[in-house]
Amino acid sequence: MEDFLFADEIVQENPSTKAPWKVLIVDDDPGIHDITILALKNLRVQNRPVSFTSVYSAKEAQELIEHDQSFAVALIDVVMESTHAGLELTQHIRKELLNPYLRIIIRTGQSGKAPEKFVIDNYDINDYKDKTELNADKLYSSVKIAIDSYSEIMDFNHENDKLYKKVVHNPLTNLYNRHKLQADLIHMNKITVILFNLDRFSHINDLYGYKQGNYIIEEVGRTLQLLEDENNKIYHIGIDEFIILREHSSTQETDALIAKIIKKFQNTSFVHEEIDINITFTIGIVENETEFLCNKADLAVKEARLISSNRVQRYHHNMKIQQDIFNNLLWFKEIKNALAQDRIVPYFQAIYNNRNSKIEKYECLVRLIKEDEVISPFSFLDVAEETGLLTQITKVMLEKSVLVFTNNNFSFSINITKHDLQDEHFADYVASVLQKNSISAERLTLEVLENSSLESIPNSKHNIARLHDIGCKISLDDFGAQCQNFANMLDLQLDTIKIDGYFIKNLKEEIPRNMVDSIVYFANKMGIDLVAEFVWNKDIFEIVKELDIKYSQGYYISEPLPYLLAKEDPLS
Repeated sequence: MEDFLFADEIVQENPSTKAPWKVLIVDDDPGIHDITILALKNLRVQNRPVSFTSVYSAKEAQELIEHDQSFAVALIDVVMESTHAGLELTQHIRKELLNPYLRIIIRTGQSGKAPEKFVIDNYDINDYKDKTELNADKLYSSVKIAIDSYSEIMDFNHENDKLYKKVVHNPLTNLYNRHKLQADLIHMNKITVILFNLDRFSHINDLYGYKQGNYIIEEVGRTLQLLEDENNKIYHIGIDEFIILREHSSTQETDALIAKIIKKFQNTSFVHEEIDINITFTIGIVENETEFLCNKADLAVKEARLISSNRVQRYHHNMKIQQDIFNNLLWFKEIKNALAQDRIVPYFQAIYNNRNSKIEKYECLVRLIKEDEVISPFSFLDVAEETGLLTQITKVMLEKSVLVFTNNNFSFSINITKHDLQDEHFADYVASVLQKNSISAERLTLEVLENSSLESIPNSKHNIARLHDIGCKISLDDFGAQCQNFANMLDLQLDTIKIDGYFIKNLKEEIPRNMVDSIVYFANKMGIDLVAEFVWNKDIFEIVKELDIKYSQGYYISEPLPYLLAKEDPLS
């Protein structure tokens, strides 16, 4: 969650006399360095500034740390000169340099769900962050926590007994923290772990501010602390996470305790500065397990939230989220191998001009070839998005599709994603591919999904304007699926709209037909061409023509094929 824990530091006189905390940024993307330094430029911890050192590979970082082990925090990317360069660097720091003090925060844009658990289980790190979730507030919070931890550990080495209490207690709630939890787990038997994760806590922070967030956490801590006795050990392990440990607890006893806590919070309203807030928890329970107890409790919470928040979920080995993790790992490896082995290919589906009865263009659709099987994108694109591989797939599709259309006059389209639009160099890349193959940009249409929230994507409008300048056409795909982007007809200067297949395949029904009628009227007024997707039989095709939709696409015309059709009119 957010960095609400930390009040502004009191600035003392002559702060420049304090040596800065040293933070090492290890990432092969220069933009990440710039963003990180900008987000943390005002960070002061314990009245000391922060200085940054940038390196762009794990090898550079290794050489630097071998000569200078005074860094407090290292922000390390996973994938650099090799797939696991960042993790190998972490092992070197801990195992070869014998440096347990440096606080290591792994940051990756290729996380998925499984890598997080794998890294936490197998590497001595202090935090794991997905770059797509790490906004400025969260980055500020993570680094500040890490520096505080580093400071505490270093002081602990000098004043062991004096600082022990501080090291093992959370400064806000005074409950035991994660360090104490990990130490206690070693000495306990037949453990039950109950993880309480506050629901929608970031919304409280966003709506009411960090001060209100502090108050809620303090009050939750006080309430749970009332339960602490020889049977219940209470820990505050994260900003919005609390754990209760029990030994030799029966299922009935555990359920009774949770019911008591839920009832208490249901009947409690937290009022602070005239703001009245009720809270709920999503709760994960781990029983009869011997290892990775906290990680399993976290998985149980995530499993619960696949359905909803404010639920209780016991960990078991057949949870859906674990199957998803396993499947995601398999698909991640398969996609990586397919890219390396040139098994990502375009298939081509004809787009038929209903007015002149000719195929005028094709949509290039991605397929993954595995032995003799042709795999559709529905099986692997979600994993490709989660693991940061979509941009590579787009580039393969563009380059291979362009080659197919160098020897004919057809127009063609490819799908692009929000990840492509985030890349400030994407339009220039498209221009270079077209120029290299001597293909007019006017023949290429780039299809953007309607459910992409273009307003929230940095560089999207710049890229779209640049693509228009090059001469490319822009199409809005699956129009009507979200019913939210009529404004994009104007804003994006669209050339084509593809009406979502749900409405087309149900054109015999009144509501879908009325919806399509509205889209046709609006598009005609704007001078935008329409494509009807999912034209799957003759009856639908005839209705599409009757509505004066210019283009048809679907299995009635042709299925996606690894080659272009020989006939101009496959319906003749």
